Amino acid sequence: MNWPYLRRGDFTGILFVAVLFTVMALVMLFLPQLKQDLSFGPEWQCARMEQGDPICVRLVDEDDGK
Repeated sequence: MNWPYLRRGDFTGILFVAVLFTVMALVMLFLPQLKQDLSFGPEWQCARMEQGDPICVRLVDEDDGK
C-alpha cells in the first residue's frame, strides 16, 4: 500500500489537535470546578435500576403554593 506523503498543513493540523486535547485534559485535571455537572439539580431524586436507565422524579416544594 502506498501512503501519501504528509505535507506541512497535515503536520500543523495534527499538532493543533494534539495541543487542543492536551489543554482540555489539563484544564479538567487541574481546574475541576470548571467541569460541568451533567446531573440534575438538587430538586431531583434518581433511582438506579438493575436493567435500563435510571428513573428520576422531581421533588415538589411543599411551600410552593401551587
